[in-house]
Formats: sequence, C-alpha cells, structure tokens
Amino acid sequence: MIHYFIWILTASLYTPLFFVLYRHGWKSSDYTHAYFIIPVFFWLVWRKRALLRESIQKSTPGNNFFGLSILLLGIFLFTFGWRQDYRFLTALSLLPVLYGLVSYLYGLKVTKILSFPILYLILLAPIPTGIIDSVTLPMRYGLSVATETILKLFHYPITREGLLLTIGKTDLFMGQPCSGFRSIVTMFSLALIYAYINKGSISKKGVLVSSIIPLALVGNLIRIITLCLITYYFGEEAGQGFFHSMSGVVIFVFIILGLIGLEYLLERCRITR
Repeated sequence: MIHYFIWILTASLYTPLFFVLYRHGWKSSDYTHAYFIIPVFFWLVWRKRALLRESIQKSTPGNNFFGLSILLLGIFLFTFGWRQDYRFLTALSLLPVLYGLVSYLYGLKVTKILSFPILYLILLAPIPTGIIDSVTLPMRYGLSVATETILKLFHYPITREGLLLTIGKTDLFMGQPCSGFRSIVTMFSLALIYAYINKGSISKKGVLVSSIIPLALVGNLIRIITLCLITYYFGEEAGQGFFHSMSGVVIFVFIILGLIGLEYLLERCRITR
C-alpha cells in the first residue's frame, strides 16, 4: 500500500505544473504537440503490463543508493525550478524523479523496461523561448534564401531583404511559424514511437528517426514555395487564406510519405543482401 501512496503523492506534486503547462506553457511556446505525450506515455507502459507484472513479482525491493540519489536529484531540480518559475527545469525534473522512484521501489530490471517511456516524457518540457529563437532564426533565413534561389531559377520576379520576400508586388515575411520547428518536434515525437514499436534493427530505427529533420525541412521549403506561387498567381488573400491555414498538412503528408518510402528502401536493401 505504501507504493500506491508514494505514486499518489508524486502525481499530486506535478499536477499544478501540468495545469500551468496545459493552460499556458505549451501554447505560448508553440509546443502544442505536448498534449498527447502523457497519454502516449501511459499507453507505452500499458503495452508492457504483462512483463512489468512478472518483473515486479520476481524483483527484490530496490532500496538502492543509485535510485535514491537520482530521486533526490529530481526533487532538487523540481524545487529549484518551481521556486524560480522555470518551467523547463521543473518539467525536466519528472525524469529523474520517475527513474529514481522506479529504481528504488522495484529495482533496475523494471527501470530498464520503463526506460524509453520515461525518457519520452522529456518532450513535455517546453524549450525556453531564447533557445527556440536561436534555432529558428537561422532556419528561417536558410529557407528564405533557398526559396529565393529556387524561384529565381524559374525566372520569377522575387527579391529578398533579410527575412522579407517580395514576389511580384506582394511582401511575405518569414515569421517564426515559417521555420518548421513545430513540425520537426511533432513529427520527431511521433517517429520515436514508430521506431520504438517497430520490429526492425537498431540501425533501421536510427535512420528513420534521423530522417525526420531533413524531411521536415524539405517539406517546409515546398510549403513556402507553394505559398509564394499561390500569392503570385492568385493574390495575397488567396495565399494568406485557406492554404496558409492548412499548409501545415503539406509538411506532415510529405514527412509521412518520406518515412514510408525510406522504410521501403531499407527493406529492399535488406532483402537484396
């Protein structure tokens, strides 16, 4: 019964944090994919329920110094992050707290089974705005340069001044949402799950996950070029209307098709060896 009390206490400790993140943190940092991370975590644990039940029955109580040390580190991170109103650090503390508790209460074998589901929770921590800006700014600049270069090759009247693209008589500014960062993080979180449950080799899983970033960048470039062309031929209202709202679907479709095609090629290479 003491184990249930400890887990209820842990859930109570993090409930206020999740409430704040749900209401403000994830939305303000364009980190809305985080809403499905916790349900996916519980699904991953539920998939291992039979193995976990068997391992817990066979394991001796952890009560080890390693688990206790990790738990204390997590509690320190939570306390410091909460007092400083640093949501990233507070959310990040969930990982050592869970690792430490599982190791201390159930032993290292159970900890190993739950390693990936717990590590997956790192995607809950909203990346600080300063880090996002430092990453997305060069991405936006590179995309604007690539868009200008490609459209000029096809003799379109496009010019660029920093992050401002002018095609015809219409200006298009490459704002932060245009970087594709949100698509990369969202698809990366989905690709991790796909690779985890995939029965392929470790190398195959690594290739699939690492392909997300280049696929997302190419998909976003296609989206921006298409947006420029629609604006050029049909006007700013057409470009900034329905297509702009739904253009994110282009990236997701491109990434999904890219993953399917890449996995097919990997399977063909494995068969022909």
